[in-house]
Amino acid sequence: MGEEPTSLSDLLRRCRPFSAASFLPSGHRNPNPNPQNQTHHTSSNPQDPNTPKILKPIHSKPLIGTLTLTHTTPSSTCPNSSCLKFSDDTATVCCDIQNLDLQIIGQRIKILAFNFIPVKPNCGYLEIIKWNLDPVEIINKSINKPNSFNGFYLNSVVPTYQHAIIPRCLVSGLLSSVSPVTNVPCTATKTGTKTLTGFVAEVTVCECELCSSRDPVTLDSMGKDGKDHIFTKSKIVYFCGDASVWYPVVSRLVGRTVSVSGMKKKMVFLGEGKSLMMYVTTEKAVIHFPMCTGKTIINGRNIDTMNPSSVYTGSITATYMQGMVVELDQKVLVLLTDNQISMPHGLRIGAIVTVRNFHIEDPKFTWTKVIIFGSCYKTSIRVNVFSPIESGCYQVIQSRSLLRKFIESLQFSARLWVLLAISSMRKKFAGVLSEMEILGSKHMEGLVQKYCSSCLPLSVFRFQHGVLSEYCLHDLCGCGKEIDYDAPKLVVPISNFISQCEDLFIKNLYDTNHKYSSIVCGGKSHEQPIRKILKSEDMNIVLLGNLKISEYSGKLQLVDATGCIDVVIPDLSSVWSIKDIYELNEFSVVMEGFSRDLKHLELLDHESYTYGNIFNHFRLSERKKINIYIHCYMKDAKSRNHILHPSVDMEEDLKEFESGLFHLILLAHKFPIQQKFPSDYAVSNNSSVYAEVIIFPWNFVLHNDIDLIDSYHDDKRCDLSSQHEFPCTVDFYGEKPSVNSGDLLHCTRAAKKVLLEFKSDSFWKFETLRIGSYYLIKHHHKGLVCTTKDFNKASVDSKSHFWNVSFSADVAGPATARSIYLHLSVDHLSFLEVKLKELKQDLIKPTNSSQVASASPPLGAFNVNLPTGSLLFVQGRVMAVHTSGQSRPLARAHPRIGHRVTTTSLCIHVLVDHNMVKIYSSLSEHSYPTGFGPGVKANFHRVLLTAEGGMLKLIPASFIEIDSIIIDDNQCNNESDITSVKSVEGTATSLLAGPTDLISEMACFSVHKKVRLHCKVVSVYVLVMEKHSDSRVDFPLAGFIMDDGSSSCCCWTDTETVLTFLGSREWAPHKRSKTSLHKAKRKKLEACGDTMSRLSTILNQNGRIVIKNGSVADSSCLDAVMSVDSEIVVKESDEQFLKGLILQVCSGNSWNVVGSVMDSEGLNQIVEEVQRVDMMMKLPQPLVNIWASEVSHLDNLNEGRSILQELLKSE
Repeated sequence: MGEEPTSLSDLLRRCRPFSAASFLPSGHRNPNPNPQNQTHHTSSNPQDPNTPKILKPIHSKPLIGTLTLTHTTPSSTCPNSSCLKFSDDTATVCCDIQNLDLQIIGQRIKILAFNFIPVKPNCGYLEIIKWNLDPVEIINKSINKPNSFNGFYLNSVVPTYQHAIIPRCLVSGLLSSVSPVTNVPCTATKTGTKTLTGFVAEVTVCECELCSSRDPVTLDSMGKDGKDHIFTKSKIVYFCGDASVWYPVVSRLVGRTVSVSGMKKKMVFLGEGKSLMMYVTTEKAVIHFPMCTGKTIINGRNIDTMNPSSVYTGSITATYMQGMVVELDQKVLVLLTDNQISMPHGLRIGAIVTVRNFHIEDPKFTWTKVIIFGSCYKTSIRVNVFSPIESGCYQVIQSRSLLRKFIESLQFSARLWVLLAISSMRKKFAGVLSEMEILGSKHMEGLVQKYCSSCLPLSVFRFQHGVLSEYCLHDLCGCGKEIDYDAPKLVVPISNFISQCEDLFIKNLYDTNHKYSSIVCGGKSHEQPIRKILKSEDMNIVLLGNLKISEYSGKLQLVDATGCIDVVIPDLSSVWSIKDIYELNEFSVVMEGFSRDLKHLELLDHESYTYGNIFNHFRLSERKKINIYIHCYMKDAKSRNHILHPSVDMEEDLKEFESGLFHLILLAHKFPIQQKFPSDYAVSNNSSVYAEVIIFPWNFVLHNDIDLIDSYHDDKRCDLSSQHEFPCTVDFYGEKPSVNSGDLLHCTRAAKKVLLEFKSDSFWKFETLRIGSYYLIKHHHKGLVCTTKDFNKASVDSKSHFWNVSFSADVAGPATARSIYLHLSVDHLSFLEVKLKELKQDLIKPTNSSQVASASPPLGAFNVNLPTGSLLFVQGRVMAVHTSGQSRPLARAHPRIGHRVTTTSLCIHVLVDHNMVKIYSSLSEHSYPTGFGPGVKANFHRVLLTAEGGMLKLIPASFIEIDSIIIDDNQCNNESDITSVKSVEGTATSLLAGPTDLISEMACFSVHKKVRLHCKVVSVYVLVMEKHSDSRVDFPLAGFIMDDGSSSCCCWTDTETVLTFLGSREWAPHKRSKTSLHKAKRKKLEACGDTMSRLSTILNQNGRIVIKNGSVADSSCLDAVMSVDSEIVVKESDEQFLKGLILQVCSGNSWNVVGSVMDSEGLNQIVEEVQRVDMMMKLPQPLVNIWASEVSHLDNLNEGRSILQELLKSE
């Protein structure tokens, strides 16, 4: 007795994928390909959840059933018209079979090996690998004379015999292509118009003598003659009505020879005056076996890029977007976006398939390289070898949404771009917008379609003609025609964007030779950050997201569901909402990091902008120690940065301004975020931030509300009486610009200051307020102004509105500058400006450099007690930022999630009116705005000029606003940064402007008076060098004899100036070959100057070294005395090296020196230091002693020009 067969119902009940086989003969070869030879976009680590799982092999009893053809209807369990069906007594499932033989259709077969893939409950897919005819069928075939069995009637699927062939209506040849199954209108003579289901096939026939014969016996021998046939003439066969059931079989025979007889010739009307002669199947139509079982005529790897009949065989390595994108061999993408194209369920990862009749296209994307195989109604895919991997099977998508129709109307490269945009937006706005809002529906356009429509040119759209017309008139319909256009920018999730920026930054460090710079301040060398700037036009990407305030740092960020990044938008409107979706097309990405933090960074193994990382879930790796932020403008006339998806808040804000009375206020000051404890979040439920405003005695009212002013007078809380009324025109620039008219009312009440408190839910409003800007706030009984009559504090909530306003005498103001413009007459505007200027007298005014030039470095710790002094406003360009103590330097304020708030003492070098000043700060990181660092033009509000030391210091009430950021890479790249850093204290531009002084006149100068000298170093009086505890070279005592021609003086200075004299302030990078860097995948960014390295080695061997020349009269540098602390004798080569350094200092270079005459206290300290070196040594007499604070090489050409300009001015 045979084995009891396994039923389909058992497979469906198990509902899990597996590969099964019955007992196989010895030496049987596994039909499945070796999965190790397959290539996939997954990890080889078995613990990785992305590692492909192999179908679990089990031993199974054979399945016995019948392979059938059935009509597919909308109500069918599986709507895929390309499916074969396998049935037994318990169930029916979709199936596919390797090496299909038409003789088994309708026969009972025994399946010996198969894969089963569950699709959904009580539904599955069967892949038949090995089979045999059931013994009962073998007996029946022998009784029925099988040699006479040669085909099937197409309409009834009934076997036929040799006498059934009808040579007059025979089409026999190579099956080139098959259209999808479609419904077409067909006109009948009596019953009128009816719709027929069917499909069209193109058969290329041979016109040789044998193929043109009408002898049935001769025709029956076709395919067995062993002769070569040339297929050149195309014929169209229309399988209509009941014959359409053969679509699963005919679609699998593309590329093989077929023979169909019993058809009629008919002229088929295609529309628009076009018709075509076709062979239409009838009730007597028969499909024959002999030529169907011949060898397939293909050349699997030979691709003609200009021929739409190309053939490609490859392995499926990935599928995306619910099967609309299939990747082959990790290098080509097959687009299956047409809704009516039916593909086999076996398009699974790991399967080997053959694709025919596709259009090859290179989309020429700048962010990635890919080749597209565009599918049309002639495209077919056949599964050659089933996949051994446990992956889902291909499913036909029945959606006919507006978005799907929109995709089908595009050229192929545009289709791929839209699919990438869909994937990105679904990730970006998951949880923010619903799926319907993102993708739309059958009757409503979603965000994706609206956005893509605005980005794509009309040239990529094509008119669709229907299946029958596009198949038969393929070339005339323009299918696959390449359009030369610039592809839109790629929409990327923020997580992919950050990862790509980090990778580009690290790669740039490895591939280029950077000169890492440092700055010397206060006798210590401070490393400056490495900076790289990328422009959006170079990356060709676009960012979409919400603008929100970070709970941790309190900074403005661009946010989506995948990540967030800090953003600087100087012109962000005051009416923005955290619910709006913004599109950033033009922006700059600034990346910074210190070399010591980048030593062990590795390049990523993947590109973040590849289609695979856009389609799949991309997980951002641990953030590197790189500060990244975006800088952009929202209202630049040339920019496409704008609100892509306005929220309800925006609409309510517009309605709020359409009526009512408004008060005019000026934002006088903003206070930085203060945290009670270092671990606190900047934005919490109980946190607040404050701003100081001046409420002016000016109100604004629209003309349509002018009659309501009397009702406002009844309000006892707010005095609204006015003495002047100035008519004006109002321009409101939002998503819907509007123009209106109103009156500006000059009231009798006095101006007053009010402190505004912003709670956590209104931090986003605080972010957009700019110090010195005017705003309108609405008059209300519970409003900000009206509730502050008896006290000077008010709370701002999320419903409070601030409208940024500007005044103009023009008829119309620029629509890109502010949100609201009030246009007054020239006289009224002049009157308003005078009154506002009088009311602003109490505000801190910008300070020129002369007021801060006298600020000196601190004499001790400046973060212990709060000193007293004057509050100033300082405006200038930040040249360098470094720590002033032993704490870690701060490159740029960019707090990271999970890091504790740290307090770092900083020294900020600011160029103010060509003068360099230093501002000291001990504020927390959250007090510095995003992007703060070298290269920014900043406004420092309420900076303390201490009374006791003349030092500029930031206090808790100080606030920093970034006016602009230099985002030109030519100015801000690392090489350029070296020049900028040197200008802090190393070039003439950093020194105080004005005439020079003479050394001979310095005897009558007062102590601490700043002097400017042009002089040379003629001798080294004393120079002490030693190794610091942190291994750097230090010069604790340095005195040089300087001469300007009028007299000489002794110039005392610190390590900073000595390094300038020695020319050792710039450190060159340690270079390694590019190949070795990439092989190691772990690079070190090292910097060491030859001079300092040699000097460091000498000090390691000898300890402290003292060079002195006690005689002022003896100016010979080579006769200087050299001594060491240790008993080791200095090597002759080392001694010559040190004397060479001294000779270099005295080589005749002219110097620009800024300093001051030392007082008695300072001289006493110098005397103590000198006597520690040599008890017999004294200060040089009768020379004047000065302390040099700044030194630079003298530019004689620029100096001459300056003198000439001064002379011309004096004339």
